[in-house]
Amino acid sequence: MEIPSYKELLKLMWFLVWRHVIILMFVSMTVGWAVPVIFNSTVSEDSQYLLEICIYCVLFFGITPFILKTLFQKQFLGFQVLFQRDTEAPSSSTSS
Repeated sequence: MEIPSYKELLKLMWFLVWRHVIILMFVSMTVGWAVPVIFNSTVSEDSQYLLEICIYCVLFFGITPFILKTLFQKQFLGFQVLFQRDTEAPSSSTSS
Protein backbone atom coordinates (compact mmCIF):
# COMPACT_ATOMS: atom_id res chain seq x y z
CA MET A 1 0.00 0.00 0.00
CA GLU A 2 1.37 3.36 -1.00
CA ILE A 3 1.48 5.99 1.74
CA PRO A 4 -0.20 9.26 0.69
CA SER A 5 1.92 12.38 0.47
CA TYR A 6 1.45 15.24 2.93
CA LYS A 7 -0.35 17.29 0.26
CA GLU A 8 -2.76 14.41 -0.41
CA LEU A 9 -3.40 14.00 3.30
CA LEU A 10 -4.25 17.70 3.55
CA LYS A 11 -6.73 17.32 0.69
CA LEU A 12 -8.38 14.37 2.43
CA MET A 13 -8.49 16.21 5.75
CA TRP A 14 -10.05 19.28 4.12
CA PHE A 15 -12.62 17.07 2.37
CA LEU A 16 -13.74 15.61 5.71
CA VAL A 17 -13.50 18.72 7.88
CA TRP A 18 -15.45 21.20 5.79
CA ARG A 19 -18.28 18.74 5.23
CA HIS A 20 -18.50 17.96 8.93
CA VAL A 21 -18.49 21.63 9.89
CA ILE A 22 -21.15 22.65 7.35
CA ILE A 23 -23.42 19.71 8.13
CA LEU A 24 -22.97 20.08 11.90
CA MET A 25 -23.88 23.77 11.66
CA PHE A 26 -26.95 22.94 9.55
CA VAL A 27 -28.13 20.16 11.89
CA SER A 28 -27.47 22.27 15.01
CA MET A 29 -29.32 25.28 13.66
CA THR A 30 -32.22 23.20 12.35
CA VAL A 31 -32.69 21.19 15.53
CA GLY A 32 -31.99 24.21 17.75
CA TRP A 33 -34.68 26.15 15.92
CA ALA A 34 -37.18 23.34 15.43
CA VAL A 35 -37.38 22.01 18.98
CA PRO A 36 -38.51 25.27 20.63
CA VAL A 37 -40.94 25.95 17.77
CA ILE A 38 -42.44 22.44 17.82
CA PHE A 39 -42.82 22.32 21.60
CA ASN A 40 -43.65 26.05 21.82
CA SER A 41 -41.26 26.61 24.69
CA THR A 42 -37.71 27.65 25.44
CA VAL A 43 -35.02 25.04 25.92
CA SER A 44 -33.61 24.85 29.43
CA GLU A 45 -29.88 24.59 30.00
CA ASP A 46 -30.11 20.90 30.97
CA SER A 47 -32.22 20.13 27.92
CA GLN A 48 -29.76 22.00 25.75
CA TYR A 49 -26.96 19.62 26.74
CA LEU A 50 -29.16 16.63 25.95
CA LEU A 51 -30.07 18.21 22.63
CA GLU A 52 -26.38 18.70 21.78
CA ILE A 53 -25.64 15.06 22.61
CA CYS A 54 -28.45 13.99 20.28
CA ILE A 55 -27.09 16.23 17.52
CA TYR A 56 -23.61 14.74 17.87
CA CYS A 57 -25.06 11.21 17.82
CA VAL A 58 -26.91 12.00 14.59
CA LEU A 59 -23.71 13.43 13.16
CA PHE A 60 -21.56 10.50 14.23
CA PHE A 61 -23.89 7.59 13.42
CA GLY A 62 -25.96 9.05 10.58
CA ILE A 63 -24.00 11.65 8.67
CA THR A 64 -20.36 10.58 9.07
CA PRO A 65 -20.88 7.21 7.33
CA PHE A 66 -22.47 9.08 4.40
CA ILE A 67 -19.53 11.51 4.22
CA LEU A 68 -17.04 8.65 4.29
CA LYS A 69 -18.97 6.88 1.52
CA THR A 70 -18.66 9.97 -0.67
CA LEU A 71 -14.91 10.08 0.07
CA PHE A 72 -14.46 6.84 -1.87
CA GLN A 73 -16.47 8.17 -4.83
CA LYS A 74 -14.61 11.49 -5.22
CA GLN A 75 -11.87 11.93 -7.80
CA PHE A 76 -9.16 14.13 -6.32
CA LEU A 77 -6.53 15.77 -8.51
CA GLY A 78 -3.99 13.04 -9.18
CA PHE A 79 -5.39 10.35 -6.88
CA GLN A 80 -8.46 8.50 -5.70
CA VAL A 81 -9.15 6.82 -2.36
CA LEU A 82 -9.82 3.09 -2.72
CA PHE A 83 -11.20 0.72 -0.12
CA GLN A 84 -9.70 -2.74 -0.13
CA ARG A 85 -10.87 -5.44 2.21
CA ASP A 86 -8.47 -8.11 3.38
CA THR A 87 -10.20 -11.43 3.00
CA GLU A 88 -9.19 -14.66 4.53
CA ALA A 89 -8.45 -17.54 2.25
CA PRO A 90 -11.64 -19.53 1.63
CA SER A 91 -11.83 -22.65 3.67
CA SER A 92 -11.08 -25.62 1.54
CA SER A 93 -13.87 -28.04 2.18
CA THR A 94 -13.66 -31.09 0.02
CA SER A 95 -16.92 -32.70 -0.78
CA SER A 96 -16.64 -36.36 -1.65
